[in-house]
Amino acid sequence: MARRGIPANNMPDLRLTFICAVLTLILTGHPGPSSVYALRPPLLPPGGEVRNGEVFHSILKGQSLYLLAGDYLPLTDFYTPAGLVEELMQINGLKGTLLHIGKELKVPVIRFSPMRAKTVPRKSSFVAKGIYITGIGAGTKRILRLGSELRKLGGNTIVFDAKDMSGIVFYHSKVSLVKEIGANNRVPIRDLGKMICQLHDMGIHVVARIVLFHDRLLAEKRQDLSVRSRSTGKLWGTKGGVGWVDPSLKEVQRYNLDLARELAASGVDEIQFDYIRFPATGNTDDAMYSFDEAKTPKHKVITGFLKRAYRELNPLGVLVSIDVYGIIAWEKEMDINITGQKIDDLARYTDIISPMLYPSHFSRHFGKKPIPADDPYYVVYNGCIEIVETTRRYGAIIRPWLQAFPLGVTHFREDYILEQIKAAKAASTTGWLLW
Repeated sequence: MARRGIPANNMPDLRLTFICAVLTLILTGHPGPSSVYALRPPLLPPGGEVRNGEVFHSILKGQSLYLLAGDYLPLTDFYTPAGLVEELMQINGLKGTLLHIGKELKVPVIRFSPMRAKTVPRKSSFVAKGIYITGIGAGTKRILRLGSELRKLGGNTIVFDAKDMSGIVFYHSKVSLVKEIGANNRVPIRDLGKMICQLHDMGIHVVARIVLFHDRLLAEKRQDLSVRSRSTGKLWGTKGGVGWVDPSLKEVQRYNLDLARELAASGVDEIQFDYIRFPATGNTDDAMYSFDEAKTPKHKVITGFLKRAYRELNPLGVLVSIDVYGIIAWEKEMDINITGQKIDDLARYTDIISPMLYPSHFSRHFGKKPIPADDPYYVVYNGCIEIVETTRRYGAIIRPWLQAFPLGVTHFREDYILEQIKAAKAASTTGWLLW
C-alpha cells in the first residue's frame, strides 16, 4: 500500500496546491500560476485531472493500465509500475487490467513533480558495510527489501550498477552517447531519484558503480573507439568476444565522466569506478591502442583519467572510489604493465580504493598455500596489509571487496565471510563490501 503522508523531501501536497489556487482566485479575481496546476499539472498524462485535491484519470485511446502506471509512477510513492497497477486495481475495484475509453480511475498521486534526491556528504573514513546489487535488481522492489534487511543487520551501504560491462545504462540518462548507441533501450530503474530517496530514508549510503573500459555496447556500436588487433587490424577481443574500448581516447573518458557527473547530480553519495584498467586476459600483446606504449606507460593513462575524474567529481560533494585487482596489492611490475593500475599513483586521486581480494581468484600455491580459496583470512589480511602500507602517506581509505560466493571454495559457510571481515579489520582497513 502507498504511504499516505507527505514524503520526507517535503514536495508540495496536491490538496494544499489546490487550496492555494482557489484562494488566489477568490482574493485577486485572477488565476495565479498554481490555478493551472489545480486543473491538470504539467506532469499529469493527458486525461488526468485534479478535483478536490485528488487526481482522477479518464482513459483515452491507446492508454492501458500498465502504461498509465508508468506515466504516473514518479508522482506516487510506489517504486515499480506493478505495485502501482495493483493499487489502482484495488482502489478502483477493477477485476482486470483491460480498460475501455472514458473509464475514470482514481490515482494515488501525492506530488506534482518527481522526487529529487540530494547527496548525503560523508567523510571518506565512513565505515561502509555494504552489498552489491545488479542494475536489473535495482529496478525492482528487491533493492528496498535488501536495504531494510541490511539496516536491521547493521549494514549501511548498497552498491548498484549504473552501467555494467554489457554497456547498458540502467537508469534514464540524458547523455547523448547513451541514446546514440542504444544503451538506454531497456531501463530497469524507472525512477532513480525515488530509489535514492527511499534508500536515504533507511540510512543507506548509495554507491553508483560504473564499469568503465569494458563496455560491450560502446565497443560494438562505436568501433572507432574499440581496441584493435595488431595482427589483423580488426576489433580485438577475448574468448568472451569484443568488449573493450580504448581507455586512452578522450571521447571514451568523456562519456564515462558525463555519466558520473549525471549520477552525482541525481543524488548518489559515491561514484565507484570499476574496470579502471586495460584488459588483463586474452592475447593482451595483440591489443593495440591509440597511443605509443613505448613512450607512454599504461599506468600514466589510467592515472591521468582518474586525476581528471577526481578533479571534476570532488567539488560535487560525492565520494570517489575505485575497484582494483587484488593481485595489484603486491605491486608486481608485470601486473602494473598489463593493467595500468599503479596503486601509489592512483591513491593520490581517489577517496577510497577497494581491492578485489577474492580468495578464489588467486592461483594455487599463491603464498605457498595449496588452495588459497580455502584460506580466506591469509589472502585478505596479507593483501590488505600490502595495500595499506603502500597508500598510507596519500590518505586514501582502503575498503576491500570480499568474497560472498562459493566459487573454488571447498566448504563455503557463514564463517567464510566472517573470516574475511576479521582479516580486513586486523589489517586496519575501513569497512568492507560483499560481492
